[in-house]
Amino acid sequence: MSSARVRVFAVLSVVGLLGITGMGASCNRNNSSGASTVSTDPTNTHTPPTTPARPASETGGDRVTELSGFDTAALSAAERDLLWNVSNDLLSPCGDPHSLAVCARDRLCGQCRPALRFLSRRVQDGFDAERLGDLVRSRFARDGVVQINVDGSAARGPATAPVTLVEFSDYECPHCAAVAPVLRDIEREFGERLRVIHMHFPLTGHTHAMGASRAAVAAGRQGKFWEFHDLLFANQSALERNNLEQYAQRLQLDMTRFRADVESSESEARVASDRREGERLQIDGTPTMFINGRRWPSALQFDRAQLREWITDELELAGGQPAQPAR
Repeated sequence: MSSARVRVFAVLSVVGLLGITGMGASCNRNNSSGASTVSTDPTNTHTPPTTPARPASETGGDRVTELSGFDTAALSAAERDLLWNVSNDLLSPCGDPHSLAVCARDRLCGQCRPALRFLSRRVQDGFDAERLGDLVRSRFARDGVVQINVDGSAARGPATAPVTLVEFSDYECPHCAAVAPVLRDIEREFGERLRVIHMHFPLTGHTHAMGASRAAVAAGRQGKFWEFHDLLFANQSALERNNLEQYAQRLQLDMTRFRADVESSESEARVASDRREGERLQIDGTPTMFINGRRWPSALQFDRAQLREWITDELELAGGQPAQPAR
């Protein structure tokens, strides 16, 4: 674990390699599972980030309809028209008075090509022009950065990693259980370039979630948080107290210390601190994730391919060069 305050740029919920579907859904406060109700707005005001109108000099003449080195072969003619129409109407995320398309063409800043690639992928996903604009703004707007207090939270990966993924999770949420192996695979893929931080967010509708979180904290005090975390998700239908003790025994924990730590005020405070941070961020469902501080939009499926794309783009933004996952 490390103590750090993570600053991240603005983004939610995972269809993985295991054939899991429907991961646009999440567990929420009032129901055990259902459609995600988490806002896509990184400023947490439940309205999309605003983008000022393009300057008059940008309307009309300087319309980009193709771009050297930018492959649109996978798009249909109608999709290409939609891509260029939206990218010519959106302002550059760099803050300059140019369209996204012009910025990408003239390479005015390092964000425009990744933003255009992101837009192209979402066009292929079938979003309409209005949703495309909202998604690009949510992903790249400069005011879409939130700070997350992760002091004392469980972390895996170096503190110096260029990409940090923060997950608010509930051990009784089936969607969180589906996410867990996909995230672990992504961790192996990106290696030391990715840091993953777990934040406890037990939902009141899940009667075993709080006990499971406290047990995970107790296991962490003996250096086995992640091993215990994985056992909880792998055995999600068995989260009674005797089950938790069986998992602790399997990990060869000191059982006297484990039982005391589960009941301790420190474990309660650790879970409560994470939950308060989630409430401050207006989280009302799990899993909710932030990658470099940007909340994952609920409009997107949180599958392995899109997760890899997002992290790869973050690495490029951090280093200025196209990045590929470690193999």
